[in-house]
Amino acid sequence: MLSLARRLVKKAALRSVHRRNEAWQVANNRGTHLPPALWGLTVNGAGHLCADGCDFRELARTYGTPLHVVNSDHLRANYDTFLGAFRREYPQVEIGYSYKTNPVPGVLQTLHGFGACAEVISHYELWLALQLGVAPEMVIFNGPAKTDAAVELAVSRGIRIINVDGLPEIDRIAAVAARYGRRQGVGVRVTTSVGWSSQFGVPISDGTALAAFERLAQIEQLNPQGIHIHIGTGIRNVAVYEQAISEVLAFAETLRQRLNIDLRYLDFGGGFGVPTVQNYSEWDNRLKANGYPARAIDTGACPPIERYAAMLGQQMRGYIGRNPGTNPSVVLEPGRAITSRAQYLLLEVLNLKPGKQGMQYAIMNGGKNLAMPLGYEQHELFPADRMHDPLASGRYDIAGPLCYPEDILFKARKLPELRPGDLLAIMDAGAYFISNQQNFSNPRPAVVRIDGGTPRLIREREQFEDMVRLDQPS
Repeated sequence: MLSLARRLVKKAALRSVHRRNEAWQVANNRGTHLPPALWGLTVNGAGHLCADGCDFRELARTYGTPLHVVNSDHLRANYDTFLGAFRREYPQVEIGYSYKTNPVPGVLQTLHGFGACAEVISHYELWLALQLGVAPEMVIFNGPAKTDAAVELAVSRGIRIINVDGLPEIDRIAAVAARYGRRQGVGVRVTTSVGWSSQFGVPISDGTALAAFERLAQIEQLNPQGIHIHIGTGIRNVAVYEQAISEVLAFAETLRQRLNIDLRYLDFGGGFGVPTVQNYSEWDNRLKANGYPARAIDTGACPPIERYAAMLGQQMRGYIGRNPGTNPSVVLEPGRAITSRAQYLLLEVLNLKPGKQGMQYAIMNGGKNLAMPLGYEQHELFPADRMHDPLASGRYDIAGPLCYPEDILFKARKLPELRPGDLLAIMDAGAYFISNQQNFSNPRPAVVRIDGGTPRLIREREQFEDMVRLDQPS
């Protein structure tokens, strides 16, 4: 009896949360979907989503689906907005784009054309940056697992800076620098009282970070030039970021006073949230597990980048005021803030099946194999070729093609009455979609970039032969 009562209370609570969510949407003049203009999109007379005049339906016909679409104009706007906000507050800011966020060469080349440095965390990413023609002085090498081969490549090419992630790395880098007769620029990734720590960096609080710089200062082949932090991803709290920066700047003053090290680069990492992506809360997961949609995305809950910029500018002016004669560059390593909203994933409805309690399953030709972040983040979903159509009476669970029950991309979404062949567009596919995609039972998709209204294929669709090309006959 007690168990039944608890279940009834739980169901009533979930219904109440669901009703409040729908009431919030009405009170905030929100329809079922956010405005496509947030992603630089328009809707044409046929009810099709368009990016810079390119009809998504036509792109799907030409290049097939699944398909990633990159909007270069929106990419440029995101880049300029981000960098402009910070440079208005502190002119010596530069961007090191996070390669792990979106490693498509055709995207990276576009960003380097805007002036972005390369922020890399592996031997592959370092190799890729150099292959793309990025000047070594524009490469920043981070990461907790630098291989000997990667350190060799970094030092031999004389990249700008290697940020040490643990004390054993110091002697390894020094030995390679000695062999090449170089004085390699290095920094240290530190951890503060807020944000990620665990296996990353060395803490300021227990003296390990100071010990790392003391060791660096003793080695002729190493030039301690920077300090690096990265406190998380999808951050929506300016105060947390402010606390981390404050602790780093206090530590930088300690380095000047005790070791006479005047840092050239203050690398405050990335992790800035975007207003159109929202992490699932515990309530969201409960709602989805019981057949309700997650809470609608609240774009107002994410601080605008200008607030972070104003905070950083104030912190840097205070630091320079306390330390006359210093003029450090600030490096920021955004990924999501630049590319997330400039890329979209197009999927096609393959099959429709009835579900429970009036729900229907829409089976797509792509799932968690292509859109892993949808397991923990709420993204917008548009009926890309049915934008003018009325909503169906029921709701849809959007499922992928993989043979396991958790391959569900969206729960209980209101959409027009779907048919096989319809096109759905997932927004914010420019952050961690491609870097986490798999060829799980299916080839990986093509990528098209739209430049000035003209689509161009920048990554071909993986073929079956590509999936087995490295296998050896038995």
